[in-house]
Amino acid sequence: MNNIEIGKRIKQSREEKNMSLQDVADLTGVARSTVQRYEVGRIDKIKLPVIESIARALGVRPDWIIGKTNKRLPDIESTPEILLYYNSLNKTGKHVATEQVRLLTLDAKYTKSDNVIHIEKEPIPEHLIVQAAHNDSVIDDEELEKMQEDLELLKTYRK
Repeated sequence: MNNIEIGKRIKQSREEKNMSLQDVADLTGVARSTVQRYEVGRIDKIKLPVIESIARALGVRPDWIIGKTNKRLPDIESTPEILLYYNSLNKTGKHVATEQVRLLTLDAKYTKSDNVIHIEKEPIPEHLIVQAAHNDSVIDDEELEKMQEDLELLKTYRK
């Protein structure tokens, strides 16, 4: 399929969802002007990760956009819910989400006893583990006290 046909499918899906070029740009991290150039076929090659990102934003299959299938909608039933959320995140959001899930694996109450995967990274200072469990707001005395309690609990858990 040529780029003009790919662009038509992107534009058709975007318009059917009543999305602006900026909406697609915001969801994908692709510049608005680049999305527009894709839609009119003015870019020679579109990288597969960009196609996948645009497809997720538009709720269609990447292989439909490039003309490899006539099946337009993704198989939602076969996609784990967490992946639907994860794939809607930008690069920073994906990094934060991955770290949060990794932190959950440090607590036995959230992991399977028979199938624990230990992914080792650089050791993380305990105060950062506790801080990651709290929001990014300014830390007041009450929040600091809660963090200290959590830190003590974490130290007890690790013994």
